[in-house]
Order: sequence, then C-alpha cells, then structure tokens
Amino acid sequence: MTDDSRALAIEGVRFFGEMSASISHEIKNVLAIINENAGLLQDMVMMVEKGMPLSPERLSGLAQSIIRQVNRGDRIVKGMNRFAHSADYPTETVDIGEVIHFISLLAARLIAMKGEAPQIDVPATPVTAVSNRFFLEDLVWTCLCRAMDTRAPDQQVGIVAEKVENAVRIRFCGLAGDFLAREPGFPSPRETMVAGLLGIRLTSDREKGEICLTLP
Repeated sequence: MTDDSRALAIEGVRFFGEMSASISHEIKNVLAIINENAGLLQDMVMMVEKGMPLSPERLSGLAQSIIRQVNRGDRIVKGMNRFAHSADYPTETVDIGEVIHFISLLAARLIAMKGEAPQIDVPATPVTAVSNRFFLEDLVWTCLCRAMDTRAPDQQVGIVAEKVENAVRIRFCGLAGDFLAREPGFPSPRETMVAGLLGIRLTSDREKGEICLTLP
C-alpha cells in the first residue's frame, strides 16, 4: 500500500467513524425516550392494578410519543443505511444537489451543535457529475464544517450548486472575509488529498467569503 492510499484509507475510516458516532448517538437518544415511555406505561399498569382510573387521553398521548420515536429511529437507520451504501462504487453519476441535502440531513445533529443549518440553493434541474460518492460526501462535509466555523457574524452559511462551463461548482458562502487568515492551514493536506482523488479543484475567494469545489 502506498503512502497516498494509506492516507486515503485512514481518511475514509475517520469520516465514516465521525458520521457513525453521531448517528449512533441519535439512535441512543431515541431508545432512551422509548425506554422512558415504557417506564411511564408500567406506572400506568400499576395504577390500574391499584384500582386508580386511567385517562384514555394520557394513554393515547403516550402511544403517539412512542410512534413518533419509532418513526424517528426508522428515518435515522435509513439514513445510516444510505450512507453505508455510498461506498458501493468507485465512481458513479452523482446528483450534486442530492449529496448536499443528504449530508445536511445526515449530519443534522453535528450541524445543530455548530449553529444554524445552512441555506441550500440547488437548481430545479439536477446537476450531475461522475465522482466517488463517499469521498465527495466527505469533502462536502469538510467544507461545510470550515464554513460554519469561520462564518461572518450574524451570517447564515449558504451552499450553492450550479453549472459552469464544462463543470459543476459547489460554493460555500457566508464566510468571514478574513477566514483565510484565521485558517492558515486551508486547504489542509487531507482536503487536498481527497480533492485530488476526485479531480476536484478546491479554491477560496477571500473577497466573497467563499470556498468553492469545482467538479469536471
């Protein structure tokens, strides 16, 4: 194994681990709420056994709460399954807007910890490119993290997908004008490596406060 392939393998494991840790945390929260509701249900059973009246509305509310958490857990697991299948093919035709929306949903908990969710702007007609879906998701997430960590005060981060001449461009907007000074390591060796693998040009515009990914 070459040094580049080893570094790429390490990066893939790191990204998968980061997402899996967040997803498993969400699943754990779902199970905790269901367990809490199960405890309340057991309390109700004990009340009935003691001859105390049981409100149908309270029982119905408890049932609805459990149903909501089951549905939430189902959505989380489906997202995790979809993420796992991102690594199925070395290259495929990828809907760029779909990738952006998916990463925003998959990492919703991590995004919420950083602040407001990004404003996403993608064309009504899908823009596509041939790429490795898994590592493209990795690069989109990395750039989104940088954008959220260096955004301008009172500015919402935006993600824009657009067609340009013979290419597709993803712009991460709303960064502070001095973000390059605050992020002297941009792009990092890790970002450069993943972008190089995908044949993506990774650039920044200090005046506009943007990071750009340009896919051929």
